[in-house]
Amino acid sequence: MTEAMTTNYEAGGIIFREGEVGELMYILVEGAVELRKKVEGGETVLKIVETPNEFFGEMAIIDGRPRSATAIASRRTRLIQVDESVFENLILSNPSFALTIIKTLSARIRSSNVQISELIETIPRERVARGMTDFALRHGEKIFDGGIKVRVEDMRAWINSHLGLTLDDIDSNLARFLKGETIRYAATSAKTREHVVLPEGFVRDNDRRER
Repeated sequence: MTEAMTTNYEAGGIIFREGEVGELMYILVEGAVELRKKVEGGETVLKIVETPNEFFGEMAIIDGRPRSATAIASRRTRLIQVDESVFENLILSNPSFALTIIKTLSARIRSSNVQISELIETIPRERVARGMTDFALRHGEKIFDGGIKVRVEDMRAWINSHLGLTLDDIDSNLARFLKGETIRYAATSAKTREHVVLPEGFVRDNDRRER
């Protein structure tokens, strides 16, 4: 391959898998990509690539080691593929590109250290609460009293695949929150227990987004 090529992926499409040998890096043209890593009990999302011209998968070219994460298109996505020869040419001929690579790798190392620290130091109860809140803010339905209504099964699956928590950990902490009335079943789910409501205060206390 002597020049960069573009490729398209539908939502859910696998771009590469953790453990595979990689020969390409990717630059985002449009769409979004989740970088996921296997952990005990599920997967955790290391990063979401959604800014045009952002790149990922470069380490397979730099150090030749197997992929450290799985890349999945989270919506319809178009990427530029870059192989080793094109990458080396960009590094040698474009100092600003080389500097961008260095700065990006440094930022990712710092971010990974923060994530590892959180995984080690944060107890499952706090991680579940934060995961519930993250899911609710992304996919929930805001109701009249300021709370957010979410479907339990969808929330469980999302936390398991994005934060690497086991379903047992999720279920046990969900039961504790319900028993302590920190959250509640939605009025329409009194019998089916299909939906729960995260009160406004719960969401505020566990919202990890930058403010």
